[in-house]
Amino acid sequence: MEQRGTERYMSPALRDESVNAVGAGDRFAAGFLDEYLHGGDLPACLAAGNLAGALSTTRSGGIEAFRDAAYRQKFFEEHSLGK
Repeated sequence: MEQRGTERYMSPALRDESVNAVGAGDRFAAGFLDEYLHGGDLPACLAAGNLAGALSTTRSGGIEAFRDAAYRQKFFEEHSLGK
């Protein structure tokens, strides 16, 4: 959840097969900031952060899921963010 003034924003966690949570927080931050730098509003930034963090947990080591472009694209498409 994020709060700005009196406004609160929530983005539900994604359910997926978690292999290893190492680096998920860093990947959340990266996804959030990427969306922010591309002009996303706070709800979009939260969703992108959650998606990046969730992808990170599907393979070991924190970045392995991001190395496979086809796997990454499929994951994003299945979770409604076609980036």
